[in-house]
Amino acid sequence: MKEALAAQPAPRVVRALSKTYLTRAREACARLEDPSDEEALHDFRVALRRLRSLLRAHKGYARRWLSKKLIRRIKDLAAITGPARDAEVQLAWLRQRRDRIKPHQRPGYVWMLQRLERRLEEEYTDLRQELPRGFKRLDKRLQARMEVDTDEDEAPTFGEVTALRLGEAAEEFGEHLARIHGESAEAEIHRARIAGKRLRYLLEPVADELEGGGALVKELKEMQDLMGEIHDLQVLSEELGQASEEAGAERMRRLIDLTLQLGPEDPAVETARRQDERAGLMSLAREVRDRNEHLMSRLAAKWDDGDVHRFLEQLAQARGQLAAAGGAAAMP
Repeated sequence: MKEALAAQPAPRVVRALSKTYLTRAREACARLEDPSDEEALHDFRVALRRLRSLLRAHKGYARRWLSKKLIRRIKDLAAITGPARDAEVQLAWLRQRRDRIKPHQRPGYVWMLQRLERRLEEEYTDLRQELPRGFKRLDKRLQARMEVDTDEDEAPTFGEVTALRLGEAAEEFGEHLARIHGESAEAEIHRARIAGKRLRYLLEPVADELEGGGALVKELKEMQDLMGEIHDLQVLSEELGQASEEAGAERMRRLIDLTLQLGPEDPAVETARRQDERAGLMSLAREVRDRNEHLMSRLAAKWDDGDVHRFLEQLAQARGQLAAAGGAAAMP
């Protein structure tokens, strides 16, 4: 029978999980060359996030064989995929609304859609040129460092260490959620979302070894998805604000050029005057606002109804199980 992760020395498990996440990132990076693979970038980002989160949580063990510079390089490499990911999410949101757009809103909708499609194409062009080369160098160095021999058998168990890290992450997660009702709600939601990811990545490797572990991961992911959508809408609202400025400037330049070329009374000038992107952009902005308010209400209800407190209590019980399992394994 395979030995439970909780019972194994922490450095050994950290190394094994690091190799697993690095392999997943390598496989996803290779798939980026296929334009039809719409999940490659997502899978690459998730693998790097899991690796970064693991190394951050267990940096005391990881730095026995990984330098700060290499760990920082993982973060830097993940960061360059952000703009493409944002464009993908925003395009998916727009395309879901295609059939609901009214005729007078279509110019703005089409303008925004084309803007994001161009950006995504540009981002992928840059990623396919730079990311595989940069990741290949990093991957080679990480693989070499992960083979460095260290004394691992005398260290605390992964169960003991993870129980401690879960307690720290749960406290941070709860603190940010408790502050989402104030004026800085958007910033706290963003911080809670990041803390929730770290919490889930700590919990997932040992979830199968805990009673109710799978249910905890599922509930945490639901809260995380809710906060993730709120964050995406915040990013989209900023994008719409910038787009409205650009659309207005482009429209004015177009009208001026046509007027200078054809004269103010020409029918083409009047047609261009009627093609106003503002109505479509305003419609999208209203949808973003309404959806954001709905999601904020759902998130607040999770706190007010006690769902978050119940989750944190169940997580504390799971931590106790994990610490006990690790501690029993460490006993002679």
